[in-house]
Amino acid sequence: MLLAGEENPGLDSDGLDFSSTDHRHKNRRSTMTAAKSAIAASDFSARNERITRDFFKAWEHKDVDAIVAAFAPEGVYHNIPFAPVKGQAQIRKAVEKFVAAGDDMTFDLLRVVVAGDTVVTERVDGWTHKGERRSLPVMGILEFDAAGKLTGWREYFDVKTFQGAA
Repeated sequence: MLLAGEENPGLDSDGLDFSSTDHRHKNRRSTMTAAKSAIAASDFSARNERITRDFFKAWEHKDVDAIVAAFAPEGVYHNIPFAPVKGQAQIRKAVEKFVAAGDDMTFDLLRVVVAGDTVVTERVDGWTHKGERRSLPVMGILEFDAAGKLTGWREYFDVKTFQGAA
């Protein structure tokens, strides 16, 4: 209720009430902003999933340059419980060792779960060494920066299974 002499902030100079319209426009703008954010997050997630799948294809092709290029300059590759490898130069050395150890490599992606900048993979990695086919169940977490480069890649697997397969 307005007292004598007070103006209604929801009325224009002609006395028309636009407050509810303004409110609807604000809500519509808020909804549009939320929708745009959701689409951007969805695009970001889709991009990270595509990069992840391409990354494992690069491993299967033993494309060391593509594998290393997927990492940010200060990215970290960590096969837990072994020591983490930091930076593209050190990652290149580690990747070259892995690629040289097997005649071929496969990455059977069983599950890929994407949440924004993080991709989780459940997979079975396979390779042939000295004519013998070996495999290892692995869970991996890949973290991306805004440019789509890997800032962190952590791999979790049973060391005894790995040592028995190596």
